[in-house]
Amino acid sequence: MRTRDSIHRKRSPFFGPERFTYEPEHDRYLCPAGQPLNYGGQSHRNHAWTYIGTRKRCSPCALRPQCTSAAFRCLVIHQHEPARQRARKLANTPEFAKAQRQRKKVEALFAELKNQIGLRRLRLRRLKFVREQFFLAAAAQNIKRLVRFLSPPPASQVLTT
Repeated sequence: MRTRDSIHRKRSPFFGPERFTYEPEHDRYLCPAGQPLNYGGQSHRNHAWTYIGTRKRCSPCALRPQCTSAAFRCLVIHQHEPARQRARKLANTPEFAKAQRQRKKVEALFAELKNQIGLRRLRLRRLKFVREQFFLAAAAQNIKRLVRFLSPPPASQVLTT
């Protein structure tokens, strides 16, 4: 699956997180100018770690206009960033595009069940009855497809001049 990156991150004129280098022995990042951004805490809501520079280090920096518009740089790194990087790399492969096309076919069937056949909400409770209702809806969907498949194609009209 594609990662949900912020639109602000994609269109930002500032350095992205990939421009910063991580130093695991000190648990900090180094900015492109070589200044450290120390660990500032964890955001449980965003599942991210925050690394913060200081005014003293960021104010005189020559790269500051390309780094931040604030007084100092704050870098937010997702807890699962290595997995997100792998997902971003895989999203640019032809296999991913093929998988997305296959997924679109299946998703269209579920969308039809939900929007046209009425499975947005189930009328029955208990797994046995829900399964029965779903099978009936899938049968109706297959009958619709069968009618479309077996019906003769419309005669093509030839324009005569």
